[in-house]
This record gives sequence, structure tokens and C-alpha cells, in this order.
Amino acid sequence: MPPDLPKGPPFWQRLIVGTAAVGLGVYAFLDASKEFELIKFTPFSEEEIAQRKLENRKLSIRQLEQVTLDYTPEAKEKFRKRAEQLEKEKGS
Repeated sequence: MPPDLPKGPPFWQRLIVGTAAVGLGVYAFLDASKEFELIKFTPFSEEEIAQRKLENRKLSIRQLEQVTLDYTPEAKEKFRKRAEQLEKEKGS
């Protein structure tokens, strides 16, 4: 006969803890994503495309996703200030 294993917490407690964990995870994700913005990615200019056609290049690598992530200008400024502050602390 197998030994009696201890029971876990009741389901309603698991539900509350799970809901709180998911809520905090969503909040953390949204808070971290404020630092990013979507920018349009254009791999070649019209002149580069014309030059490639003149050179008759057969290999063609295509970028399927036209949008990528980059830091917002505010985030870039914040990182620059933080880097300057760290540089001053190292120099002192």
C-alpha cells in the first residue's frame, strides 16, 4: 500500500496565486515593453536595387518581416544619461 502523500493547497488558493502570477507577469512585460518601438525595416534603397539588377546578381535573400524593434528616443536618452553617470562614477 502506498504511503499517504500530503495534499496540496485547495484549488481556490491555486487559482488566486496563478491569477496573481499571470497578472504580475503581464504588468512586467508591458512595463518593460515601454522602452521599445516598432520601426520599418527597408533593406535596400532604390539605387541599391538598380545596381544589383545591373550586376545581374542571382542570389536573392528576402527579409520576410518588415517591422523590427528599437528603443524609443526617450529610452535612448535615459540609457545615455545612465552611461554618462556610470562613467563619472568610474572616473571619481
